[in-house]
Amino acid sequence: MKRIEFINTLTGSLAGVCVACLTQACSSKEMAGPAPAPNPGGSGSTSTAFTVKLDTELRAIRDFVAKNGFIVIRTSSGNTPASFSAFSSVCPHAGSTVEYNNTSNSFFCAAHSSSFSGDGSRVSGPTPSGLARLVVEISGNTLTVKT
Repeated sequence: MKRIEFINTLTGSLAGVCVACLTQACSSKEMAGPAPAPNPGGSGSTSTAFTVKLDTELRAIRDFVAKNGFIVIRTSSGNTPASFSAFSSVCPHAGSTVEYNNTSNSFFCAAHSSSFSGDGSRVSGPTPSGLARLVVEISGNTLTVKT
């Protein structure tokens, strides 16, 4: 076998392996999304994801806090649960982290270009659904996100 034939055979095989790897990486199993996070309290119970001090954080409309896999946004004035939205920052497509853009009031997952509106609903991309919305409770100046 001549050197050029050997190189062509070798690179052709490598290209086939690369295509197979890419196909597997974007398989239909991935499209199903990540497994849901376990509920430490058992069925039907809620647990605290994290708390935010409203006298120092989330003071203006569209202010947000992103931590512990969650994003909380102040959507209106007043310290009532209706003035805030909380979402999981886990993309339903493949489990990557989404980022919130307070200027455009939207979410984006850079891993596969999925985008979501400010209310968490799916706008575009391979994601099968919107972001998981979470329960917010307020006691005094403390906001608590429940899972």
